[in-house]
Amino acid sequence: MHNMILKLTLAGIAAAALLTGCAKRGDIGASVAQSIANEEGPDQEIHKDITLNFDEAQDSCEELLDPEDYPLSSYIDTFVDPDTMTVNLIWPLVGEPTEEDGLEYAKAFIRAFNDATAEQDFSIPLSTEDYYGGLYEKYAVNIQVFREGDILKPEKYLVSMTIPAGSQKELVPFSQYDGVNQVWMTDGPTLVPGGKYTGEDVDKLMESMAAEAENETEAAEEKK
Repeated sequence: MHNMILKLTLAGIAAAALLTGCAKRGDIGASVAQSIANEEGPDQEIHKDITLNFDEAQDSCEELLDPEDYPLSSYIDTFVDPDTMTVNLIWPLVGEPTEEDGLEYAKAFIRAFNDATAEQDFSIPLSTEDYYGGLYEKYAVNIQVFREGDILKPEKYLVSMTIPAGSQKELVPFSQYDGVNQVWMTDGPTLVPGGKYTGEDVDKLMESMAAEAENETEAAEEKK
């Protein structure tokens, strides 16, 4: 749980840095990766006896997402939570992108990150037009695409949803999302309901998440 809190806090700091104008493309991902590395060693996971380096995967992903093909891009940021087995992909866009732009960029990002990891492990199936790729058979993916100025306004995100591992669930604009997604603000994680959310009260979900986190902390303390 400590590691998860560290990652969430770092992501919040990154958002704050962007607002103050101190961040440049690539700086956020590098600072987050370095901080995590200082805390727990290299940002790596084992996948079918192959060690995946997710920092390297982000670098490869940036190369795959050619700026000439994606002119609305500000920067991309990624981090992989080994505890929840979730790939987190964040892409702020410049200008006045539409929801259609958000969907296009989100789909491209998901597929590009998968294909970047496949460069390290050839057993990972590449993405296709109808398939996000083999990485997401094992990992869930939390994708967030938004206008750069809306970074601290998650209710206005163009795309914000989590696709469970193995589901290959179709992406939809956040305004059409009947679900709740976890995003990271300067004060930590928060749950934000999509525009078509019809489920239970979000406050109850937050309470449930807090209780689960507390139980994980207690369990970790008992193992020491």
